[in-house]
Amino acid sequence: MTKREKKPQKPKIISLIAIGLLTLVVAVGIFTMWLAVITMSDKIEREAFDLTENNVEDVSADINLMSNRWLDSFAERFLDEDIFQSAHVDDPEQLSDWLQYAYQEQGVEVNVINEKGIIVVSSNPANIGYDMHRGEEASAYLKMLEQADDSDQDSPVITYDQRSQMRYVGKPFADGSGFLEVGLDNKAYDALIRESSMHAVTNRRIGEEGYLLICTTDLIILDSYHRNYNGKTMEDAGITIDPQRTYSYEESMANVFGVRSLICINKVTDVFIVGVYPEKEAEQEMAHIIRNTLLTIVIVFGFLFVVLFVLLKKLVADSIVKVNDSLSKITSGDLEEKVDVRKTYEFDSLSTGINETVDRLKDYIAEAEARIDEDLQNAQTIQRNSLPSIFPPFPEHKEFEIYASMAPATEVGGDFYDFFRVSHGTLGFLIADVSGKGIPGALFMMRAKGTLHALAQRGLSPKEVFDAANATLCDGNDSDMFVTAWMGYLNFHTGEVTFVNAGHNRPLLLHDGHAKYVNTDPDLMLAGMEDTVYTEHTITLKPGDMLYLYTDGVTEAMDSALQQYGEHRLQKLLSFMDQEIVPDPLNGIACSICRLVAEDVDRFANGAEQSDDRTMLCIRYLREPDQKK
Repeated sequence: MTKREKKPQKPKIISLIAIGLLTLVVAVGIFTMWLAVITMSDKIEREAFDLTENNVEDVSADINLMSNRWLDSFAERFLDEDIFQSAHVDDPEQLSDWLQYAYQEQGVEVNVINEKGIIVVSSNPANIGYDMHRGEEASAYLKMLEQADDSDQDSPVITYDQRSQMRYVGKPFADGSGFLEVGLDNKAYDALIRESSMHAVTNRRIGEEGYLLICTTDLIILDSYHRNYNGKTMEDAGITIDPQRTYSYEESMANVFGVRSLICINKVTDVFIVGVYPEKEAEQEMAHIIRNTLLTIVIVFGFLFVVLFVLLKKLVADSIVKVNDSLSKITSGDLEEKVDVRKTYEFDSLSTGINETVDRLKDYIAEAEARIDEDLQNAQTIQRNSLPSIFPPFPEHKEFEIYASMAPATEVGGDFYDFFRVSHGTLGFLIADVSGKGIPGALFMMRAKGTLHALAQRGLSPKEVFDAANATLCDGNDSDMFVTAWMGYLNFHTGEVTFVNAGHNRPLLLHDGHAKYVNTDPDLMLAGMEDTVYTEHTITLKPGDMLYLYTDGVTEAMDSALQQYGEHRLQKLLSFMDQEIVPDPLNGIACSICRLVAEDVDRFANGAEQSDDRTMLCIRYLREPDQKK
């Protein structure tokens, strides 16, 4: 007796997850050891040095900025005195003598320069008569002579003369007569630097315990966060500095006042700026990192979760995504798509069940599509037949030309137009746009058109037609649809058009080759609100004038870049100026106008899909006013 062969069973999801978890445990152990190796102290030490250097750099910048501001302020004090309000002084020699006596011994030089760039007053007699154009360092100040009336000049302007070893600042006189130049020699300027540096480190800390020291070239500490260090030497602090060297953010280690610290040294003119950051604080940061190892354990378990998530994603989620992708194609209409996810027993069964269901569904859909196609074809035929389509519609009337067209975006549309004789000498015409599209919009369009046509045939005025139509269309309008509409009555004898606009696009009036919009305030759309009262307006057409009516499917037509055709382009197109419009042999210029717009919109769209119905109507008045039949 032979044994029956068994079909190999595909693995279950739970079995694969168990294997994955075992692999995960091993990976976590390796990850933990690797994490301990890479957690080293170099990074913390580098960050400590960077923190110290950044503080030293900030203080250096503050010192330079404050010194320049104080130099500028020093010059401003001279302008506050009445004798320094202008370069034109009564007795320059006496003033120069006074300046020499008052300031030369203090390391201060004061020069008054006139509008020609010549020093006319100076605390240094040798400078009088000197032409500032001869000195390179004076170029920045000479610009003040060219911009004497510019109150928005940047200030201060600081320069340094290597020959005289003086720093100068210039201040223009308010009357435009020249400028005042004040200079300090190195000794006086260094005094400013020392005073600035003492302010720059006030209350400044590096981290929790770090601080800054400011000392002179004789290595005496001027100021620090710890005021008890003031007056001590850098040797007392345990920091070795060579006064003859120029330091630029040099880093090292030292026992500063008995505390092992990281230090950074920079020199600004005749002061040294030293940043001090205790090593123990950096070690505390290291201890903090070690304490965070406990957090690493949480991260490891988070990593385990991520790995488990990835594993489940590959075995379950990815398979579900593949199934959903196939289902999306099926629901989008691709019934030839097959679900083929068969890695596990469960997904194999699911794929087979879906494919069998789709096969049955294809038969049902084929039958339904056949019925729907037939219904849409019938609806399209009914809607097309409901609109006037014979042109010219009234060949016996030579007083006007009229032409209209509608291009629905779908099989059936929500736009419509109509024209009819209201009385022996009056033509009624209208254009409208229903808010809905497709079958619902077409049904509401048929109701609205029939209502408006029937009311107009009763001899009512445009206002009375819209008042009554609004009441009728609001009744039973559970779908909250509405209609924008423009209807006018043309008097054959006078050219007068009486019209009402229910929220519709403004028509264009074409006169003598120029097109302009009929700017009247529109009323609320039909079926929008009960008891709406509509307002009549009138315009008078002259022989040859035309009215062009359209729906928003014309001006809101879009190209592939989603740019709209727009009202301005339409108005420009219909402003013919002196160009001659060739009339259609049967339907005249009114037909040519509609075709011209349709062709231009198609060129603009350049193959982009039509998103809305495009409906237009053009009427041309031909009869002379008051001419009898």
